[in-house]
Amino acid sequence: MPVRSRPLPAWIRDERGFGMVELLAAMTVMLVGLLAVFSLFQAGIVQIKRASTATTAAAVADAEMEKFRAIKYEALGLDSSQTCPSGCGADAVYQDDAVYAADDAPATSLGGSLTSAATTLTVTAGTGFPATAEFRVKVDDEIILVTEGGSTSTTWTVKRGQDGTAAAAHNSGASVTLKQRVDVVSCSSATPEPDTCSDLVPTKSATGADGEDYRVDTYITWTQVTSFDGTAGRTVKKITVVVRDAAPPYKQWARLVSIFDESTGL
Repeated sequence: MPVRSRPLPAWIRDERGFGMVELLAAMTVMLVGLLAVFSLFQAGIVQIKRASTATTAAAVADAEMEKFRAIKYEALGLDSSQTCPSGCGADAVYQDDAVYAADDAPATSLGGSLTSAATTLTVTAGTGFPATAEFRVKVDDEIILVTEGGSTSTTWTVKRGQDGTAAAAHNSGASVTLKQRVDVVSCSSATPEPDTCSDLVPTKSATGADGEDYRVDTYITWTQVTSFDGTAGRTVKKITVVVRDAAPPYKQWARLVSIFDESTGL
């Protein structure tokens, strides 16, 4: 015999009042969905803004680098008074960048006196210096180009009076530091050398295509080129342009690096 279900009591079958509960539940579900969609749009707007800023900053960096390509090779550099570690124009943001070279390490000292005509110099230790030439060192106020020698030797063959400095005599024990920054006297100097002074500054402001202001930091350092098999060659100028927000915390938006060779100017 078929089983007959027992009819539900009338109070259970009564649907009065359930319309409001269902409506509230539906509205809650819809609200959750709308909030999720709103968050998605908000995140999209933030990402579009971020991408726009990064693209504009990259364009600012590229435009700045193109200006350097139109400058004579000898004039590519920054005045040391603007980039020194303390008491100068470069602020903590500029100096805290990994590419900034303080020109205070590695360091050693002369193992003997050096005449103004000498073409070799002896140091007490070569630890920390490049393994092979060529590279630049600063002895007192003279910039010297090391053409033979490196970290594993203490006697180096050199060329004297580089980068506008004059060859001079130096006493035994004089400080010898690796020269990494490219120093060129500012054209605002009282007596700059013709065609070799620099109008470049380490930090300046630029306006992008989006109408926003950006901070543009420029670093110019010496770097050694190497061949595919790792053979070290001559030194060239490496220019790094970093574009940041114009105000603290100076968020970085773009970084562009280019090498400039004396033989090509590029």
